[in-house]
Amino acid sequence: MPYDSNKLYLGLSWAEAKKRLLAEGPNTPPEKKESSLLLFLSKFWAPVPWMLEITILLEILLHRIHDGIAIAGFLVCSSMLSFLQEHRSKRALFSLLNKLSPDVRVLRDGVWTTIPAKELVCGDLVLLRSGDIVPADLQLIDGEIEVNESAITGESLPRTAQPEERLLSGSFVESGQARGIVIATGAKTHFGKTTRLIEIASPPSEAQKVIFNIVKALVYVDSLLIALIFLYGMIKMAPLSFLLPYALVILIASVPVTLPSVFTLATALGSKELAEKGVLCTKLSALEDASTMDILLVDKTGTLTCNELKLHILKPFAPCTEQNLLLFAALCSDPLGENPIDKAILEKVDELHLSTKELGLDFQHYIPADPKTKMAKAIYKDKEGRQFIVLKGSVSTVLKTIGIDSTEVLDQAKTLETDGSRILAVAYGSPAANTLLGLIGFSDPLRNDAKELIAKIKWLGIKVVMVTGDQEFTAKSIGKQVGIGEHSITLSDSSAIDPQQIENYDIIAGVFPEDKYRIVQAFQKKNHVTGMTGDGVNDAPALRQAQVGIAVSNAVDVAKSAASLILTNPGLMDIIPAIMLSRAIFERILTYILNKIIKTVEVAFFMTLGLIVGNTFVLNPFLGVLLVLYNDVLTLSLVTDRVKPANRIRKWPIQSIVIAGTTIGIMLLFFSFGLFLVAKYALKLDPPHLQSISFILLVLEGQATLYLVRERHHLWHSLPSPWMIVTSVMVLLGLTFQATKGIGMENIGFSSLMAIVIAILLYFFILDSFKVWLFRRLHL
Repeated sequence: MPYDSNKLYLGLSWAEAKKRLLAEGPNTPPEKKESSLLLFLSKFWAPVPWMLEITILLEILLHRIHDGIAIAGFLVCSSMLSFLQEHRSKRALFSLLNKLSPDVRVLRDGVWTTIPAKELVCGDLVLLRSGDIVPADLQLIDGEIEVNESAITGESLPRTAQPEERLLSGSFVESGQARGIVIATGAKTHFGKTTRLIEIASPPSEAQKVIFNIVKALVYVDSLLIALIFLYGMIKMAPLSFLLPYALVILIASVPVTLPSVFTLATALGSKELAEKGVLCTKLSALEDASTMDILLVDKTGTLTCNELKLHILKPFAPCTEQNLLLFAALCSDPLGENPIDKAILEKVDELHLSTKELGLDFQHYIPADPKTKMAKAIYKDKEGRQFIVLKGSVSTVLKTIGIDSTEVLDQAKTLETDGSRILAVAYGSPAANTLLGLIGFSDPLRNDAKELIAKIKWLGIKVVMVTGDQEFTAKSIGKQVGIGEHSITLSDSSAIDPQQIENYDIIAGVFPEDKYRIVQAFQKKNHVTGMTGDGVNDAPALRQAQVGIAVSNAVDVAKSAASLILTNPGLMDIIPAIMLSRAIFERILTYILNKIIKTVEVAFFMTLGLIVGNTFVLNPFLGVLLVLYNDVLTLSLVTDRVKPANRIRKWPIQSIVIAGTTIGIMLLFFSFGLFLVAKYALKLDPPHLQSISFILLVLEGQATLYLVRERHHLWHSLPSPWMIVTSVMVLLGLTFQATKGIGMENIGFSSLMAIVIAILLYFFILDSFKVWLFRRLHL
């Protein structure tokens, strides 16, 4: 890139910089403010709320204000719970504002000055020194620096940046000094594009898909039955005012009024339980989707590894010992500096309780390594006053300095680097360094629980894929150590992602932020429920896009804000209880959906057949609403039910759920409508008593159905939660009082009530054996 020598000498003028700042905008990531009101109102814009809102509108048109208020109460309460839980999530873009360096050295009108980083514009000449955060995307024009890009690319080891190379905003300068031209600011930087990915990421919720499909099925059933009722009315010449209330009762009885509440309560209680275990849930849908998650993408740096260098290789050359090699490496390290390599060496010395004092050398001078020399140098004097030199640096540089040409040593260094280690050479001598002491190696160590974690996640049936910015051979070594696998690929171009092949890889290396984001999308396009763990800025877009984004405890703010689950304890083991709790919630919601389909089939068809075949209104509007309330009170207690999470992935089996629910619903319909016909034609009960019998029958069957389907084995295989039992007792007491006192219905007497109870219990014990066989055939 050619440069204007005058601009390099003078920099931009203040006037030109002000003009460009007005045109380009400030050097800050774009912040999109989200209205709390709009977030709350969005809870009313979904398939189930639509059905409830239509029902409320019909209630109002029919002047049934109290019933409309009751249904609206369910809707508002569930929406409020969901809103309050998700409102706790911090905005990812807001935390990004604090990631840029607050001040930067820039050349303006030929004078070096310090300005806020947000005032940088394209064309500014910036001076970078050790300890700086790169404030914008730059192109170096002179000098060399060691830059750490772990927060941006995921690469834990620093790299050397030379003239003509591009530096990414948000990187950290570890050593050296260089000048660079600003080539992108704000939203146009690599960092800014990352924030844009976070903003547009929108993961599809599997639970929402299930709700939509279930609601569609219920709408079809309701539409068919209501059409039959109106056809019957046309044949019988019945007025619309006569049929509409009855059609509304069917709609109320079959609409899943408490479905939003059950989903929200189940996940809200689950998030509270997880918070006690150190996992914060900022997005309730993640707890729903974690149960069906079958792919977990894990970042390497800071997630599987500790994101800190450790000295783990000491290879001395005779007659030098490992202890002496370490001590001489420590002699050539700065105890007051922040160089990660020097810190790792000195930490190893402290760990082994060694001291450089035993070498009897007096410190004179230290010259730190820089990108040009690639070697540190320390000068000492021995007891006789002779000069003593110690060198530490890249293997080729040290060998050249001491005058040794050894292919064997270089080959050994390359072999040691195959696991991703960074290898340095140590030499010494007097009065000049001329003896090679050995090689030392550094790596980013695994977390202690990484291998165990991967094994447990795989045992749960979830495939783990490492997605990292590291080189392939480094990632492959880590993948082998933790048990992820070794089938790897280097992703040189994110546009080359092949969704058809991506499932075959255990490791995807060499990726940038947009790569991770698109990799998540690629798995989602293959119908995988995708999870993602991470800790850095580079992980944030993928964390937001994944159905289950998991930020580890040491994650930066932007990663935590983008994630839906945040781990507060060190390590990753808390992912396991989150998955198991999610699967428990899955079982509870599956029970709810099964229960609702069964009741819809039975109640809606029972009422329709009662009208068409029996020429009787089996329920009046008051009893219809009361039936819903009785059933839904117990249904809400389902969120506390004791369930055993599966150790395998259970996708939402919509077809199996519909078949099972419809089959059991039809069997209950035969039973209940058979009793209705007996009461009408054998016992010759009048319409008011038939309504009472029908109401009691449907309430009791509703209670029994929930206990029937909550257990996939025989209903006595496990005990329900205390809250379910207490709720059932309250419902039964209320029903008994109402039936025997004739409140809102005809009095049928205690003996008749007990006869119905016994008949239902006998039938349900028979039905239970059929249910076990049916669930096994349908893999529920």
